[in-house]
Amino acid sequence: MKDFLDLFFSAGTTIRPEIALLNMLVAAGLSAIVFFVYKISFSGVAYSKRFNTTLIMLSLITTIVMNILGNSLALSMGMVGALSIVRFRTAIKDPRDTAYIFWAITIGLGCGSGNYFMIGIGTIIVGAVTIILSKKVTDDESYLLIVRCTREASFPVRQRTELIYKTHKLRGETITNDQVELVYQIKYKKGKANSSNDSIMNIEGVHTVNMVARNGETLG
Repeated sequence: MKDFLDLFFSAGTTIRPEIALLNMLVAAGLSAIVFFVYKISFSGVAYSKRFNTTLIMLSLITTIVMNILGNSLALSMGMVGALSIVRFRTAIKDPRDTAYIFWAITIGLGCGSGNYFMIGIGTIIVGAVTIILSKKVTDDESYLLIVRCTREASFPVRQRTELIYKTHKLRGETITNDQVELVYQIKYKKGKANSSNDSIMNIEGVHTVNMVARNGETLG
């Protein structure tokens, strides 16, 4: 029985079981930081808890791979060959998601190789910078203003848009027999979106006013 257990814990790797377990625990703790940073800093259309949970799994799986490889060159070459047949075809909609995936893999690599200090300090710094930048970016965002109105109302809509928004640029105009659709790229100061929309909606002949964020979020 003892020989079987020795074979189970020592075959194919040079990392002791207690060290491998410590690597997994540290990876779980650091990937939990990634989980909360992603949740706090997310600003897209629909938050995906499934993707966020996958980040933790990715860190742990990478740590397992590093524990298995250890210092074995033969295992490293075999793992490269095994991974070369894997094809990842999931589309990444937000470029920031790619950074989070790379962050999770880095944690797994760092914990699997025992570089606790480097990966711990790096995770804390990256997390803090990500949260700070996410709060700064959302203070002033660019939006698309879409107004559908009669042809007679298009001129006052243009005047009102140029008056209430400091930054505005006409991106598109669709004219039919009795309707006009104007698409503006605008920026507004935080807290003034609703009053600006009401000001345009009150113009006689305006049918709909729609404001869409550049990342797909609809404000009204």
